[in-house]
Parts: sequence; C-alpha cells; structure tokens
Amino acid sequence: VGDMAAAVDAFRTQAAAALEDLDMELRRALDWIHHDRHDHWDHEVRRGWERVTQTRTELHQAKVSRKIGNHDPACVDEKKALARSKQRLDIALEKVEAVRHWMRNIDQAVHEYRGSRTALAAWLDSEAPKAMSTLMRMIENLESYLAVQVRGSDAAGLPSTATSSATPQTSAAMSESSCTSSQGEPAP
Repeated sequence: VGDMAAAVDAFRTQAAAALEDLDMELRRALDWIHHDRHDHWDHEVRRGWERVTQTRTELHQAKVSRKIGNHDPACVDEKKALARSKQRLDIALEKVEAVRHWMRNIDQAVHEYRGSRTALAAWLDSEAPKAMSTLMRMIENLESYLAVQVRGSDAAGLPSTATSSATPQTSAAMSESSCTSSQGEPAP
C-alpha cells in the first residue's frame, strides 16, 4: 500500500509537471502561428505588392524609353523581374491563406486539448489528494491492526508469527464441515 501511495504521488507530480510543460509549449506554438508567421506573411504580401508595382513601373519606363518608332522593345529582363515579383506575391498570398487555415485547425485542437486537460488537472488537484489520504489511512489502519495482533500474541505467549486464533478443536470441526456438502451429505 505504501508503494502504491508513493506511485500515486509520483504520478501526480510528474503529470502536473507535464501539464505545465505542455501549456508552455502550447503558448509558444500559438504565439508563433498567430503572431510571428501571421505578421511575417502579411508583411511579405505588402512587400510583394510593392515589388509588383515597382517592376510594372520599371517595365513601363523601359518600354517608353527604349521605343524606337513603331517598334516595341522586348524588355526581357523587366518582364522576367515582373514575373518573379508576381510569383513571390502569389507564394506570399498562399502562405497567408495557409497560416489562416492552420490557425483555425490549431485553435480547434487547443480547444479540445484544454477540455481534456481540465479534467486531468481537476483530478490531480482534488481526487489525487483524496486518494493519497485514503491510502495513508489504510497504511495507518494496517499498522495499528498489526500492532494489536503483535501485542495479543505476546500476551498469550504465542510467537508473533502465529496470527490464527483457531484451536485444534475448531480446526477439526472446520475440516469435517468442509467434507460435507450443502445438503448435509458427505462429500464424495
């Protein structure tokens, strides 16, 4: 019983520490997704729009400055730069949407976790101490019972290992009654 009480206490301590560690990791992950990644990709979208605007302007300026008569210049480099800035903007927009998607999923998972965590934390705070006190009372009762048994056998002059109070006559009567069936007939 003492080993069980120690195991319950160790479990309670380890579970409480694990819950604290999980809560800290959870706060860190929520902060990362809700603030760090959200802010980062929002900023990248703004920068993407600025790059697209800038490269469009550079393309337009190149077309105007390099135009010779009715011939439109190729402006290959400027067109490539505009395509790259549009591609970066598209990636940033996809990331913003991915962050929003994962924010919803993580918020749902956190809500489910907190429901389960609340039940375990309540058990650790209220039921585990009750279990510990019950186990401690059991230990005290067993120790007092053993103390009474030891004193009773010492007073009768019997060795302390003999805890049976059955006399030879009662032992013989018990063995005879075990040989008869419930209807009073001898057992086969």
